[in-house]
Amino acid sequence: MAKAVIWWVAVVVLMASAASASAATTHEVGGSEGWTMPEDSDTYTNWAAGQTFRVGDSLRFTFPMGLSHSVMEVSKSDYDSCTTTAPIGGEKTTSPATLNLSTAGMHYYICGYPTHCSFDMKLSINVLPSSTSSTVQGPTSPPPPPSTGGGPNSACLSN
Repeated sequence: MAKAVIWWVAVVVLMASAASASAATTHEVGGSEGWTMPEDSDTYTNWAAGQTFRVGDSLRFTFPMGLSHSVMEVSKSDYDSCTTTAPIGGEKTTSPATLNLSTAGMHYYICGYPTHCSFDMKLSINVLPSSTSSTVQGPTSPPPPPSTGGGPNSACLSN
């Protein structure tokens, strides 16, 4: 009986470990173009529309060094007005800059250099809750041991 319990606990732990390890995704912001001045105003909106962001994922902003780019998370109002005075978590000026998505909800990112945000070098995303808690399903208790007889139907089993 104890071996069965240990075996089932091991199976559940392994399943949970595999799911959480494979669940996190690193999103390369802007795809092959990276984090740079976009050619059109919908570049980052269109890129984000093709992604699913979840808690536990990360964003990687890759930009050419020496070209006056940075990334910062900001509030919705600072995103809308391209205000760079109150970044959430500071400004990242070294590429690649990786930011972890640790909370669900809307998140807003802009380039911190003057005028870049106003030329649409900004990204808004909706982060969904982590999927690992709903994808890992395993038994909550080990299966019952095989019957050894003696119960009310034991006569049926011996015939």
